[in-house]
Amino acid sequence: MPALPGRGAFGLRGRIVGVVLVTTVATLAVAAVALLGPLEQSLRNAESLTLQKDLGRPTIRAFAALPLYTVPLDHASLVLLQRQEGLLEARLGANVYVFGYGADDNPSQPLDTGRVDTDDIGPTTDIAVAFRRRSDYSFATIDDHPFALAAIRFRSDGEFWVLAVRKSIDDLPGAVHAVQTAFLDAALAGLALTMILAIPLSARLVRRLRRLREAALELAHEGPSVEIPVDRARDEVGDLARTLSTMQQRLQRQEEARRSFVATASHELRTPLTSLDGMLELLVDDLRYEQPDLEDARALLERARAQSRRLGRLAADLLDLSRIDAQVELRSEPVELVELSRAVVAEFELGTEEREIRIALDDHAGAVWALGDPGSIARILRILLDNALRVSPYGSGIGVALRRTPRAAITVSDEGPGVHPDEREAIFRRFHRGRDTAGQAGFGLGLAIGRELAERMDGALLLEDAAGGATFTLELPAAAESAEDPLVVSERRRAAPHGTRRR
Repeated sequence: MPALPGRGAFGLRGRIVGVVLVTTVATLAVAAVALLGPLEQSLRNAESLTLQKDLGRPTIRAFAALPLYTVPLDHASLVLLQRQEGLLEARLGANVYVFGYGADDNPSQPLDTGRVDTDDIGPTTDIAVAFRRRSDYSFATIDDHPFALAAIRFRSDGEFWVLAVRKSIDDLPGAVHAVQTAFLDAALAGLALTMILAIPLSARLVRRLRRLREAALELAHEGPSVEIPVDRARDEVGDLARTLSTMQQRLQRQEEARRSFVATASHELRTPLTSLDGMLELLVDDLRYEQPDLEDARALLERARAQSRRLGRLAADLLDLSRIDAQVELRSEPVELVELSRAVVAEFELGTEEREIRIALDDHAGAVWALGDPGSIARILRILLDNALRVSPYGSGIGVALRRTPRAAITVSDEGPGVHPDEREAIFRRFHRGRDTAGQAGFGLGLAIGRELAERMDGALLLEDAAGGATFTLELPAAAESAEDPLVVSERRRAAPHGTRRR
């Protein structure tokens, strides 16, 4: 067996695992950048939006309804304010302050309401901004702790006040860290699971491909008799295995046909050659005498001519087959089938007279024009008439009919034994010979050649249903009537005088 082809450093299995690993890692890295990078900022924004929603209009109206018209606040007003701040703190989980400006104070320095020390609330930039517009939301670090800041301006008794909220977001870094840890754990688990699945899958795939490779090498080395392993998986490798199996079966059929052809050819060629050699030897012996037996010599000569014609038919079949396989281009031109049929029928006059077989040409349809190669059409008609003459009994008839619609057609029918039902398609295969050969020569190529020639002219050669005998129809594309004279196909050969085999 030839040496197996070399493989790369890692082989297909290593490459598959490597590609899966790199793809998984790259996917996880992109996901980490896209998810974990903006995660903390996204959580901060979500916290700010939640704070804005909680500090809606009802809350602001509640503070605007407080008696904040005196600064410093009297005891009753201060109690009401502290109570409102406590309720909001409990609801938000945050520190709440109210700032206002005294009439005699500098507007750039916000003053508290006397409830808290302004040094404990961190930066007051948002509060100053809020006095100049409706609200401000931001983030800041107070005593090394992150806070979400909110400053909302409202009006009470004609004066502007600011509601300041300081909400701790110490839990955000912990949440980000928890998500990062969970993502890392999930990524490692996913990577491990990918490797667990990829390695056996790639190993199974490589084993299946290796079996196919070994089968292909055996097929190349030992021939089409090698059995291809069955792979029923519905994937590309399974399709490849089934395709390789189909190829092996076709090669096996071709090999069987080739062997059958070689056996048939050796027999069919050897028999007439041996007979021809023997008859010529007897003829030479007769002619050596001073007074040769001319009657016997004529008989031997006629038999020798019959064997010569037999060899000619075999050679013609092989030549036609080689031309078909070589894809020799056929002509495509208008052909008048009536005149062509008359010329071909005339070639068979001798064989029909000796056996009193009548060939009736039905040309009542008038001129029938078809598009095709004149020589190939004549060759197909010769095959059909030759077969009909071979199987037709003594004193019977052969019919040749032509029609022009819907396609141009020539039909040849005989009164022979017909075709067995299980051979209706087999007779069109190469090297297939009919059941009743009766010792007649032939490779079983005639009808196969006829069908292939017909198909190359965009036509068809069909076996019609018939009550008795066999009826074959050659269909061709119809052509417009030509202004030129119909082409007459000259006589190429005479038919054998008798026989019983379809080929």
